[in-house]
Amino acid sequence: MAYPFPRFANTPQTPQYIQGIESPSTNISRSLKSRSSLSQKRFVALLLFLVAILLWLIDPFSRPPKETDKIPFSHDEIDESRATLLEAMSGGGRHGFDTPFFPAGCHYRWYTTAEICMILDRFDAVVFIGDSMLQNIYSAFNMLLRENIALGGLKQWNLKDGERSSCHCDNQIMRPECAGQSITSSAEVRENDGGSGHRSPYYCDRAPHTFLGIGGSSDSSSLHSTFTNILSASPDSYKPVAVIHSLSLSTSLSWPLATASMDEWLSIADASARNVPFLWVGPTAAGHLKPPGLILSQGNNALWHYTVEMAKEARAREVDALGMYNMTLQASSWDGSGYGTRVGLVQAMMVINWLSRLEST
Repeated sequence: MAYPFPRFANTPQTPQYIQGIESPSTNISRSLKSRSSLSQKRFVALLLFLVAILLWLIDPFSRPPKETDKIPFSHDEIDESRATLLEAMSGGGRHGFDTPFFPAGCHYRWYTTAEICMILDRFDAVVFIGDSMLQNIYSAFNMLLRENIALGGLKQWNLKDGERSSCHCDNQIMRPECAGQSITSSAEVRENDGGSGHRSPYYCDRAPHTFLGIGGSSDSSSLHSTFTNILSASPDSYKPVAVIHSLSLSTSLSWPLATASMDEWLSIADASARNVPFLWVGPTAAGHLKPPGLILSQGNNALWHYTVEMAKEARAREVDALGMYNMTLQASSWDGSGYGTRVGLVQAMMVINWLSRLEST
């Protein structure tokens, strides 16, 4: 039988392609080669990246040790940090009259009340020993803990209605009749601020704190027993008893009187065999309203020399020193010697920063 078209063979024939046009098999082969080359490049790049990481990890251990690496860990690093903070707070300043104070270099922290309570919980007690300048700082310390800037530094249970308004805010420090109602211990607030009405309890009442008022020529022997009782309250406790000590205008800026007072309280602390870190707080600067008759004896030249010399005496006894001269220079003062609650609150927070840097064991 004749077919109209020639019959195909049983085995399919490879199709013939025109010259210049690649066959599908050639395209596939080249595609596979291209992918293989790309994979190799990626593999090489990944390998180099892993080698670089390995060399970076090995390098710190293969290099010669630096001098700092040879020094074992020491608590001196914490002490150095505390010293740096004290130097920064002592050496700061104001850029203009009554402008905010800025420390030099590192900054101090403004702790919340809850954080202050956590700091105080690391101590068995905190004792302020000094004259009227330190009393103002202790009053501001109580304002922070009672969260009451208006009357937190005063014995509110003793104030009459008229005194509550006249002793409000700055007046609780500025007016003598109001300053006479200043709190002198946390025990006073705990025992008397429990009535109804004008209550202002502490946010927390964990570590007791007190102010022992002394002067340059006053007999402080009666306060020795109070201090000794505080130190002996928990003789086996690992927690320290922190002491903030200061004397300024009450000594007529006498270095011998101030150093004698420092040695007096240090000897009592040493006799207790307790961990009692001390902080010496220097005097404030003279304000622009300082009476002309007092410029020579209580002016900034005399105050600065007293600040420098007493800081040297403190460090010679391994006592920390915090200067208040720069902090109050160009600050507003009502009489040339005293400052209001704004300054007092910053000073109290500086003391709290010092407490936060102390070891608790």
